[in-house]
Amino acid sequence: MAHKLNMITEFVIFIIRLANQLIEGSGYVAYAYPRAVSISLGLPTRKKDGKVMANFELLNDEVVTIPILTDDASGDPVPAPAGDTFTVVSSNPASLGAAIGATAAGNPAVVLTPLVRVSPGLSITVNDSAKLSSYTQAVDIVADTTPQAITLDIADATEVSQPVPTAPGP
Repeated sequence: MAHKLNMITEFVIFIIRLANQLIEGSGYVAYAYPRAVSISLGLPTRKKDGKVMANFELLNDEVVTIPILTDDASGDPVPAPAGDTFTVVSSNPASLGAAIGATAAGNPAVVLTPLVRVSPGLSITVNDSAKLSSYTQAVDIVADTTPQAITLDIADATEVSQPVPTAPGP
């Protein structure tokens, strides 16, 4: 029974898509899926002390490619309108480079490049040609504090006395 239901659903979707193609430009449109109404970004979740950060923290030594998504009125991801093109603007292009690129799969994406060592309070805004609701994301450029080398803290070394060694040395 479930197989028949899936076949019927696929047939209905096919018919609606065919109708879309036939009546395109006539002012009438039949949709099988909800229409995109807004833009969002497929941001990686960054946490600090177990809490999700509201601002996207961009490490100053990395370039990040973030997929562009389009959402329906319920906030669910849906395909972008056919032929839709995207633009992105940085609030401070001297500090944060923002460009439209593509993911490894070829889907539209925002590419963020830090141009300074540290800069909080930046933002990007993504728009499109289909006039969907734009998307603005707060971005902070932060220092990458990931350990890169081993060093000794000689200033805070402790000393303990021992007997003088008996070996004469090299």
